[in-house]
Amino acid sequence: MRARVLVAAAAVLLTAGCGSASGVRVGPPEPSGPTAPVCGDVVVTPDGGQAREECLSVGSTLRVRLEPGDPAPVEKGAALHEVAKGVYRGAKAGTAEVSGFRRACPSARPGGLSCHAVVGWKVTVDVR
Repeated sequence: MRARVLVAAAAVLLTAGCGSASGVRVGPPEPSGPTAPVCGDVVVTPDGGQAREECLSVGSTLRVRLEPGDPAPVEKGAALHEVAKGVYRGAKAGTAEVSGFRRACPSARPGGLSCHAVVGWKVTVDVR
């Protein structure tokens, strides 16, 4: 009698396993590879002569800090949508480029010498 109880208990435990009928515990799947980082909103201060690369998620915002008197940036590519001067939103996955120029010198004081040099800048944006 005792042997039958032990066999029945063992059968129940083997059938139950760890939460599944086959006795195999199933957990969350392991990641199959590296996942792409989630990119959020980005604020960029253009540095003359240096190209930058930024990551932006679809729907996130890229804001370019412009100085008073800076001309509006030029945007190339279909991945961004211009919201306002210097403000872009990730429209769809792809690559876009935002570029422009700014004065290399501060504005001259009245009656002082002025500098007319400009430097270009460029930001390549990877929208994911």
